Amino acid sequence: MTQPVSTPWQAPWPEGTIARYWTVAGATVDVTDRGVREHRRYAMNCTGCPYEDETSLDGIAHRDAQAHAERCRALPRPTA
Repeated sequence: MTQPVSTPWQAPWPEGTIARYWTVAGATVDVTDRGVREHRRYAMNCTGCPYEDETSLDGIAHRDAQAHAERCRALPRPTA
């Protein structure tokens, strides 16, 4: 029996997430806007590996998240 494939657009996006990039192995890299005007407003987090980063610029957040998603081969971490 085949298991249904779960896709990143089916899972609920965490609060504040403004973009989600799908990695080559099926995890996601989420870009979150913290909503405050400070030095590190945007956070990028991979749901497969320990990748995390922060930036103050929206465009850099999207560029870096996409770049990570293109090369990350970590499978999505299981949920509890």
